[in-house]
Amino acid sequence: MGIFSSIFGKDEEEHVPRSLDHPRDLAKGDIVKFGFSAQAEISNQSFQITNVCTYDLGGEHKQKMVFSLDESNDTRLSVIKERGEERLELSKIIFPEMVAEIFKINKFARIFDEDSGTNNKLKRQDEPKDVANWTTEVYRQEAGHQAYFADGDKRDVANFNDADGWEEFDYFLLVSDDRNYALQAEVYDGGRTDVYLITYLPIEKIEELWPAKQ
Repeated sequence: MGIFSSIFGKDEEEHVPRSLDHPRDLAKGDIVKFGFSAQAEISNQSFQITNVCTYDLGGEHKQKMVFSLDESNDTRLSVIKERGEERLELSKIIFPEMVAEIFKINKFARIFDEDSGTNNKLKRQDEPKDVANWTTEVYRQEAGHQAYFADGDKRDVANFNDADGWEEFDYFLLVSDDRNYALQAEVYDGGRTDVYLITYLPIEKIEELWPAKQ
């Protein structure tokens, strides 16, 4: 085989299977399995990654990859690093009717008011059954600035100006005192506002990872 290879060359490259050892390396088509969780949507469930998007939030943790989970189009997964510790960030989009159930809408609207600054405090008034274990009693604002979003995997792009497809938006983040829950709001040109409930879980909640079939 060595003689023929040296004379004619190999017909094709030897295929090296892709390994997947950490959730930050997930890509479209990969499968992730969660262990038990208080959030029923993911507890002991396996999901295939159906989409990948990228956020440029600025600051120390500039770029964040967000992975959409199948069978639940409103739930997404990220890996964040805070104070030297990696954690899972699970985010669940909610619509205006649900926002009004969880928070007093006039208090919620204050986070978008420039005159209110970035020190707003938001209290939960109810936790509907559909979002059980996705909320907490009190959130405090930590961010209110411009950021960028791209629908696609841009993790190898060093700067958002180096690629097309980025969309600017106003980014707002409120976090619980124990840092186990958060509320994220994104306001785009034209007034479209996306609101996400966020829960943070230990990275060990992921039991297994499988790379997409190649």
